[in-house]
Amino acid sequence: MSKAQIDVAESSTKTAASQIGILETSLKNTRIYAPASGRIAKRWLLPGDIVQPGQPVFTITRDSLFYIMAYFEETKVSGIHHGKKAEFTVDAFPGTKLSGEVLTVGSNTAAQFSLIPPNNASGNFTKVTQRIPIKISIDKIVKEKDNPVHFTAGMSVMVKIIK
Repeated sequence: MSKAQIDVAESSTKTAASQIGILETSLKNTRIYAPASGRIAKRWLLPGDIVQPGQPVFTITRDSLFYIMAYFEETKVSGIHHGKKAEFTVDAFPGTKLSGEVLTVGSNTAAQFSLIPPNNASGNFTKVTQRIPIKISIDKIVKEKDNPVHFTAGMSVMVKIIK
């Protein structure tokens, strides 16, 4: 074999190796990994759809981080602050009592960041009581029966802040 043939064979080998690297990278890009463990709440794409970088594929609810978001009327939040004890029940689990404490009191009303926020211009004399989001931890679960408790985002609860 001549020197020229050896050089051609080596260059062909390098080209093939780089093409294999490109194909391996393309194959790795066919898998999408979730940023956290949890349950898929809403899927935005179907199998076979092409995903662009940064495009939402699904909405995920974490199954390891649970808390209650209660929206209290602005007239009822005067005594509520971080660390205040709370008791609540979940409508889906009758006979189960839960307790926790206030983690955060929202810095804005729920309507402030809504899709179409209210415009209280002059001449608008209708006063609407706003709601303030209160985040409450789930610290203790007391069950009357030995039924499992599985939380799902959006469940209805009855919250009582202990004064």
